[in-house]
Amino acid sequence: MGKKQAAFGLRDKVGYALGDFGCNMSFQLVTNYAMIYFTQGMGLSLKSWALIVVLAKIFDAINDPIIGAMVDRRQPGKNGKFRPWIFYGSFTILITTVLFFVDIRALPYALRFAYTLLVYCLWSIAYTAANVPYGSLNAALTDDISGRAQLSSLRSIGAGLAVLPIMLAMPKLIYGAKDQVTGIAPIIPERFVWIALVMGLFGLAGFMALYFLTTERLVITQQKEKYSFTKSLTSFLKNRAALGISLASFAQLAFLGSNMTTLQYVFQVYFKNTDLIVLGNLVVFAPMVVFIPLIPKLTRRFGKKEISTWPMLLGIAVMAVMPFVALPGNDKGGWIYLILMGIANMSTGVFLLITWSFVADAVDYQDLKTGRREEGTVYAVYSFVRKMGQAVSQGLVALLLSAVGFDPENVIATTDKVAKGVLQISIILPLVGIVLMFAGMQFIYNLDKGATIKMSEDLRARREAGLGS
Repeated sequence: MGKKQAAFGLRDKVGYALGDFGCNMSFQLVTNYAMIYFTQGMGLSLKSWALIVVLAKIFDAINDPIIGAMVDRRQPGKNGKFRPWIFYGSFTILITTVLFFVDIRALPYALRFAYTLLVYCLWSIAYTAANVPYGSLNAALTDDISGRAQLSSLRSIGAGLAVLPIMLAMPKLIYGAKDQVTGIAPIIPERFVWIALVMGLFGLAGFMALYFLTTERLVITQQKEKYSFTKSLTSFLKNRAALGISLASFAQLAFLGSNMTTLQYVFQVYFKNTDLIVLGNLVVFAPMVVFIPLIPKLTRRFGKKEISTWPMLLGIAVMAVMPFVALPGNDKGGWIYLILMGIANMSTGVFLLITWSFVADAVDYQDLKTGRREEGTVYAVYSFVRKMGQAVSQGLVALLLSAVGFDPENVIATTDKVAKGVLQISIILPLVGIVLMFAGMQFIYNLDKGATIKMSEDLRARREAGLGS
């Protein structure tokens, strides 16, 4: 029988948190800084960047489900079902992240375009190969509702450990001296590859900690029937919990999450103070920190869906007012902007902290309805939806910036009219995001507190009886 398996505890929690540290050391850099690097640094147009993002995510449409199906087909080994994928995938993330930020300005425009698209696709494969199993791992570490919510919160802490130094350091590292006439600071592209190398190595260390500290406990041997991705996808599309969290996460990444990108442009050309980008990034991140110690008590008393959804109404109200607030293009206007954005982001703080526990519950819901345990497929489809959100965010921001006349190759010549357009983009997109997030969680996601508890009890009873998964 082998040695007795250790109980779920601190080692798993620390390891799982550091896993998202590993993911985000690469993810945050690529997601939030690739556009400004390639358009202001490598000379690609905003429209070219939007096309690259769309093509790369279409590639992901094929890549994600394939890897998810491969994960589901793999029978658990001595190191588990998911952890080996994470181990090997982490090294490819490091390599492709560094390749992403190699200086390619000497290449002709067509080759710069092709190189960027190719490396984006290779990075997507590497990231998916580690991230899909990592997301699936939540449901394999414990079946306890509170434990999963805590893992989701800890995952957010791990992400924060990566995001925080990126948020604090990047504005100080990537911008040069302000233009003496316009007051706008250009970027320094030569620094990005070294930043990518350092962050990639720290990310690798996080993945290794995840691999050696966690233990897979809910190891489910797949049924002998032939695996069918089409059958699993059909079940996913009937899974209201999965559809609800998918819509909410898509909206969060496509629209609300765009503020991580637009902040750079707003403070670069409208408020003309890139030092305030650091505070702006903290405004996006800080609300989650406030709620971290409260999550276990709040989820037990009120339920995860309930505490995540209703606060969003405050964010909707604040964001609906912001387009009509006259913000001067100076530090005072920047502070008012940050305060209002901070309130709006606080309204979604709980949702962002426990997103991944909703996904684990969606896996359970599909198991309850179909009798099949399909973590890899559920997470792969959900991961694809998230990546579509990221693609929409980057592509839409690029196209809207182009539409208002922003020229990344001559950023220091940005006019006041164009800067005002940039400001409006940074407000309207998050407003759309919070509205869609509320709709997805309130009207589609169907696992409130009572339903989640009953589902957990039913699945546990079925496992103890030796029926199904």
